[in-house]
Amino acid sequence: MDVTHILREVYWHSLDGIVVADKDTVILDVNPAYEAVTGYSRDELIGQKTNIVRSGLTPPEVFRDMWTQLGRRGKWVGEVINRHKNGNLWYSFLSITRIVDEGGSVVAYVGIARDITQRKALEQQLRQNLVEIQSARELAQAQATRLRALLDSVGEAIIMFDTLGICVVANHQVGGMLGLPAEQILGKSVHELHALALQALGVRAFEWQPGPDGGPPIELETNVIETREERPRVFHEFAAPVPDPGGRVIGRIYVYRDITKETELDRMKTEFIATVSHELRTPMTSIKGSLGLVLGGVAGELPEEARELLTIARNNTDRLIRLINDILDISRIEAGKMEIRRVPLNAAEAVRRAVQEMQAFARQRSITLKTDLPDGLPRVMADGDRVHQVLDNLLSNAIKFSPQGSEVLIRAVPAGDMVRFDVIDHGPGIPADQQTAIFDRFYRVDNAAARKTGGTGLGLTICRAIVEEHGGQIWVESTVGEGSTFSFTLPAEPSGPSQSVPLHVSSRTVLVVDDDPDIVRLIMLSLEREGFHAVGATSGEQALEIARSRHVDVITLDLRMPGADGTHVLRQLKQDPATRDIPVVVVSAYSAGKEMELVATGVSGIVSKPIDDNELLSTIRSVLGTWRGERPQPSILVVDDDPDVRRIITVMLEQAGYAVRTAHDGQEAFRMIMAERPDLLILDLMMPNLDGFQLVRLLRQRRWTQQIPLLVLTALDLTEGEKTLLQLGPTCHVTKGPLIQEEIVARVRELLDSH
Repeated sequence: MDVTHILREVYWHSLDGIVVADKDTVILDVNPAYEAVTGYSRDELIGQKTNIVRSGLTPPEVFRDMWTQLGRRGKWVGEVINRHKNGNLWYSFLSITRIVDEGGSVVAYVGIARDITQRKALEQQLRQNLVEIQSARELAQAQATRLRALLDSVGEAIIMFDTLGICVVANHQVGGMLGLPAEQILGKSVHELHALALQALGVRAFEWQPGPDGGPPIELETNVIETREERPRVFHEFAAPVPDPGGRVIGRIYVYRDITKETELDRMKTEFIATVSHELRTPMTSIKGSLGLVLGGVAGELPEEARELLTIARNNTDRLIRLINDILDISRIEAGKMEIRRVPLNAAEAVRRAVQEMQAFARQRSITLKTDLPDGLPRVMADGDRVHQVLDNLLSNAIKFSPQGSEVLIRAVPAGDMVRFDVIDHGPGIPADQQTAIFDRFYRVDNAAARKTGGTGLGLTICRAIVEEHGGQIWVESTVGEGSTFSFTLPAEPSGPSQSVPLHVSSRTVLVVDDDPDIVRLIMLSLEREGFHAVGATSGEQALEIARSRHVDVITLDLRMPGADGTHVLRQLKQDPATRDIPVVVVSAYSAGKEMELVATGVSGIVSKPIDDNELLSTIRSVLGTWRGERPQPSILVVDDDPDVRRIITVMLEQAGYAVRTAHDGQEAFRMIMAERPDLLILDLMMPNLDGFQLVRLLRQRRWTQQIPLLVLTALDLTEGEKTLLQLGPTCHVTKGPLIQEEIVARVRELLDSH
């Protein structure tokens, strides 16, 4: 094959552009590929200098190097920037070879050009990418450094697990918590660390229950955990899923905050509040009681001027006690320790009681108090004392801000599954822009009436906390110059007979037993309208459980019931020492002809069905009167380490016709009770030697002292758990305060009547 032919074929079909120029760089020939890469035709190029395609952008030193290499070595390889016929730039990878004759003279130059524009663009993009990657890497490293510094600077222990439960982040506080360097925690599984925490601290930290897809848990969790170390630590645990920008869960983070100091401070604050409560309320009670007794004439007739001064002192004592109570209530609210004991409460009776106690204050200011209470108003599920506190505060404010000769209306109406209470006055009103702020702490409306009446600015804040703790709302509607309506709602009692109504010592308790819930409800409504406290039971088993577990004054009992019928229930009641003395009134359609038999088994009264309300109520009253009997002078033992309090209570009760003995601490009281059982015990709690809790525990251990009526008189704010420990027979808890003189005598009478 002809080599010349082969070379020609290579020349014409080469993918690289080939240009042949003479010694003066005048183009002699080009192949088709060179035409394509330059945009010029062969005819346009032949006869032109090779610089026809130059762009002027190639650095001059490139051409200097080119001619140097061609002169020395006869060839050069490099990159130049050329310009296409259409004006676009293109990068050329150029190889030039010098052609010489036999004498060594240059006769031609052959250049082979390859378009590397796309490659150069890719290289540029790659360099840009590398720069960006490096920048991102440096930024990520800086962020990681900052994050690490941040994680290590916070006080919380922070740890994160990926979707497989492997630790990927842990700050040094986690290491301090677990006793390991943070580096050793990384890479460990959540289960390993859970076991380690359980072993080292005795706490169940890093709880891990996989989510529905097998990944990490998806719910938020907060817990308080206490270690079982020699010096226990308390941690607040927060756990949450970690999502990516798309919302997919990629792990779980745990945060542990050491709240040991806060817990101790909270305990100290609680102790301080208890101490302040006791140390302030006790002497204030003595002062108030003494002033009340003197004003009541115990020391003889007083000159008018002395009476006026003592009245001022008593009124300011009441004011100071209310201030103390408000401050203590705010402290409890802030600490989240306001306890609400929800029981079915007669809403109408709650309003009437509040109005009755405010009548004297209203008369002083020539204000008329009126009520609007519809028949059939449902009971509310609420804490009676706290509801009274709200009504008392709203009524007091309404009276203070009302002009003389006006009236204040208290209304209660059903509102769906709530009961709404309204206190309506005709005072100066509240500007619209202040109607929300008045429920904030220490806020007072800036007007002449507010400046005149004074106040701490805490009452409405406390009211809001109480109402909201019950699940209700409180608000005000007011027009300046016309008056205000303060309203609040409380949850109504669910329909159906009450199954678990606790004891109210302020009224006598009747247990209504019938297998028909409608009859139970009807009897309960009749009793409650007459001031009784009613408890319902729809089976014999339930009736026996209630009678044995709580105080009951009388039982109404149906005879025909499925399961444990009335006869069986009656027999069980009379055989049990704890219930045999409870009077039983049979209410049945099947009692005719069985009267003698029923009386012989211990029945105290019989009422036939259909029930006549008057006959039922008359029978219950008669049974209670016969059962209680009358005592000429009940014996009361007062136990308090404060001699002033003992003296004041003694004078109050002796004036009311009771025989009173006193003891200065629990030990002396226990000896006196063992020698002679009192009819009622009035007990302080904070005493030396043997405190009130210990004394009650001793008395509960002896059958013949278990049922002594007890009035707990203390300056402490008792929790429901503490009240449970302070139960003997009928029991009432009274906090030392401004109404001590009136309240003690009233509670003593109620307790003795109920027993």
